[in-house]
Amino acid sequence: PSASLDYVVEPWFLGAGSTGPGGPEFGQWAKETTSAHGTSFLSSVADLPAPKEPRCALISGRTADNPRLLTECIAADCKTIYLEKPGAPTVKELQQMKEEAEKAGVAVLMGDNKNVCKYVRKTREFAETVPGSHVTFVSNNAYENTPESLGECFERNA
Repeated sequence: PSASLDYVVEPWFLGAGSTGPGGPEFGQWAKETTSAHGTSFLSSVADLPAPKEPRCALISGRTADNPRLLTECIAADCKTIYLEKPGAPTVKELQQMKEEAEKAGVAVLMGDNKNVCKYVRKTREFAETVPGSHVTFVSNNAYENTPESLGECFERNA
């Protein structure tokens, strides 16, 4: 493989949410993943050690937290950041994030990260039990499925 999942930063389930809904399940998954793959689970981006290889981050947090998370990922020497839409609460913040990333020489990609949702995982698991099955997810975004509309979708968030 050309990449590995070395760290997961999850402040909620490793903190105040550890005993709430989903917390114990996350804790069990974290233990299993650490045991099977050596992945480390941290509660803060600041806890990441210096990278030995180029580092990529996927930011899939609350929209209001994303500007801070992007800054923290840049400080953690991430070279590429995948930022889940919409990226930030305002266009002004997105512009500031873009400028910060450009100044640091960090590539930022923006898009959906729906494949981690429980309903997507359960649908994929079910589809694997049905020979020849095919699953298609349809987004409710108000954009037509055309190259022209795709540009408009991301221009609103640029």
